[in-house]
Amino acid sequence: MGKIRVAQAYTGPIGSEIIRRLAGHPQMELVGVLVHSQEKASRDSGEVARTAPNGVRTTLSLDEIIALKPDGIFWSGSEFDVPAYAKILSAGINLYTGFGGYYLKGQPQEAELAAATERGQSSFCAGGNIPGLISDILPLFLTGYTGKITHIRAWQRNHMDHNPSAVQMQHGLGIGLPLGGNPFAEQLDAGFTAVIAQPARLIADSLGVAFEKLELVKVEHALAPRRVVLEPSGLVIEKGTVANVRWTWEGWASGRHFYTLSDEQTTMLGLGDGWRETYEEPAYRVEITGDPSMVCTLGWPSGSDPALSNYNLNVARAMNIMPRLVAARPGLLTPMDFPMPVAADGLA
Repeated sequence: MGKIRVAQAYTGPIGSEIIRRLAGHPQMELVGVLVHSQEKASRDSGEVARTAPNGVRTTLSLDEIIALKPDGIFWSGSEFDVPAYAKILSAGINLYTGFGGYYLKGQPQEAELAAATERGQSSFCAGGNIPGLISDILPLFLTGYTGKITHIRAWQRNHMDHNPSAVQMQHGLGIGLPLGGNPFAEQLDAGFTAVIAQPARLIADSLGVAFEKLELVKVEHALAPRRVVLEPSGLVIEKGTVANVRWTWEGWASGRHFYTLSDEQTTMLGLGDGWRETYEEPAYRVEITGDPSMVCTLGWPSGSDPALSNYNLNVARAMNIMPRLVAARPGLLTPMDFPMPVAADGLA
């Protein structure tokens, strides 16, 4: 059986790393790359991804990517692009995205995307680290080793001082802006809440309890005590502007508070009680109150770059899911519909 033919949509940090890892991959072959800017168009995608030339030229046209008839597309765009997703799925191409559609049951886009998978007999799945690993997959895995569960508590602590995207940090998270000075804050909070509600519902449905709602209960900030310039992004954080931010949500099912999730994004360490103090602190933590109760932490080895590790976790997850997605039944899928993913490229 030949290799799975895949295309990569967009070449940010995650997309570029997928391109680099596809070179010589034992199961997958890169056949097309979609980019968003004229500057990156009609170039060797290996060079765009800052690696060896690979002979696959980039394009601005999604139609050209679809015409290549890949088995699957990795979508690493920065928005939940339902029309593009529907077009891809209707063409019979399987799609994995790290942005949006993590659990579509009851969502406004469910009918349109389900119809597209039916037309194309294709499969759709989404995931990453959050939503994904910490918000649903790791908690659900751990529930298989306990019972009489009363509460699930999860944290992500993502340190971003080496994040390469100033736009993502400032416009997406409000880093480097005055407290209360992010014009997108209300939209951001609402968007995050809608997205996080999907894994909360997935957990409730998987445990057989009636999901009711997810609420954003707290947004916290820590301000920079001095001026810093972050590299490689070049983002300037002036003294007194936002350096760290943390959201906390609570989920309700069957009349009770069953789920708490916190997402902490930091650029400076040691800014007070409750904020990340060192690189060595675990990036993820799950606590389950049950019988037995348990705590699970997951982090990076000493000396690792937390931002790079966090990106590459998303990269590896996408690449390890794709062979299973191509082989799966058509439809809107979650990782609960697959056998346990293992590394798709064997041992290095």
